[in-house]
Amino acid sequence: MTTIDRTEIMPIYLLETTTRKNLLLMTEQFYDAHLFCCVNQRDPDHPRGSCAARGSEDLHQYMKDQAKELEIKGIRVNKSGCLDRCELGPVMVIYPEGIWYGINSTEDIDQILRRHILNGVPVDHLILDNDQEFPELNSDNDLNLKVSRVENLTDTVKLFELRCPNNSRLPVFSAGAHIDVKISDDIRRSYSLTNDPAERDRYVISVLYEPDGRGGSRQLHNTLAVGTSVTVVPPVNNFDLIESASEHLFIAGGIGISPILSMGRHLKGQGSPTTLHYCTRSPEQTAFKDEVEQAFGDGLTFHHDGGVPSNGIDLHAVLQTRPEGAHLYICGPKGLIDAAQAAASHWPDDCVHYELFAGSEEANQTDDGVFTVILKKSGLELEIPPGKSILEVVHAAGVEADSACESGVCGTCQTELLEGVADHRDDFLSPAEQDRQETIMICASRAKAGETLVLDL
Repeated sequence: MTTIDRTEIMPIYLLETTTRKNLLLMTEQFYDAHLFCCVNQRDPDHPRGSCAARGSEDLHQYMKDQAKELEIKGIRVNKSGCLDRCELGPVMVIYPEGIWYGINSTEDIDQILRRHILNGVPVDHLILDNDQEFPELNSDNDLNLKVSRVENLTDTVKLFELRCPNNSRLPVFSAGAHIDVKISDDIRRSYSLTNDPAERDRYVISVLYEPDGRGGSRQLHNTLAVGTSVTVVPPVNNFDLIESASEHLFIAGGIGISPILSMGRHLKGQGSPTTLHYCTRSPEQTAFKDEVEQAFGDGLTFHHDGGVPSNGIDLHAVLQTRPEGAHLYICGPKGLIDAAQAAASHWPDDCVHYELFAGSEEANQTDDGVFTVILKKSGLELEIPPGKSILEVVHAAGVEADSACESGVCGTCQTELLEGVADHRDDFLSPAEQDRQETIMICASRAKAGETLVLDL
């Protein structure tokens, strides 16, 4: 009986990895390598995005041009349809090795051609793992971006679009995330991202001009123009979207629409019911009017109260009945959030999510007394007088401590409380977290007169 070599009849992709590689080594190849660059184009609002929307056509053409300029022989630079790794795009794969790369810029293409193709050394930091679903980008360092667009959304709200100067991809973000913009060496402010998380080439923020604020909005409104450089702390999310919810109900007040618009863009077309109640003073003071209509469609209701909250949304009617599996998201002024939480008091606590843009009025009180903080790491003992925050005194002493909002909202200055009892005045920690006395927001919270706090600083 004749023995049949199964490699003669079995498709090569079904063979074990070692057998497949050995077979390829024994076979004379017409090309030494095939470089496939995905150029698939999806609809602009598709939740997975597409490589073409992120610039893969230009990257493919650059790859072809550079391969020709470098006089690389024996390779074929191909366009590819969808490679089904859309979230990681633009992507390319090189055969026969089967190495996948995420490509963000022409610099990435240069490294792949010169190191991998010409010298046989894979470019490790660009390689995509086989089980990888999302980019693993280095977001530890500050980003130096440029303003690419400025738009007046209303007479008090400006849109700023930020991009990398070399058009590289930006660190990934999730719906509801914010970035910190560094106003100066000592001041930074948090702004929610409004664009679709599928976009990797830009961050879009909206800034409300606050004449009586602490200067951040005035600085951005007055100084940022197209071409201006700006330093940004990469995205952080304290206002997560619960993807498993059967239904999403949003309540936005004024500039609180910013993170909710990003959430709506992300959810569009995914099938779960999505409802937005958007509260503003008037149609003229409604930022992103067209954009929220596109994102939320028939699920959108505007409420214009003329500056009198009682003339606006009926929270009790909206929140009276909770659909099974629904989650509620609230963003806006503290008064709106407090009222919405009260109206949703019968909802499960873990189904109600909120984000503030301003801290409580009680952060500074006229009857504040003097207390002491001991900085464990620094060995300093500091006296905190009335009218000064722990953060201000710590900075004045030359000790570094991260901060952003400086009103107890964002959580950036959260510090471990080693000893003592804090007088919590923040809007970031839950009541249960405040009761545990394990951390403190040093920008807003204090201690009673005569108390001593030991901090991990």
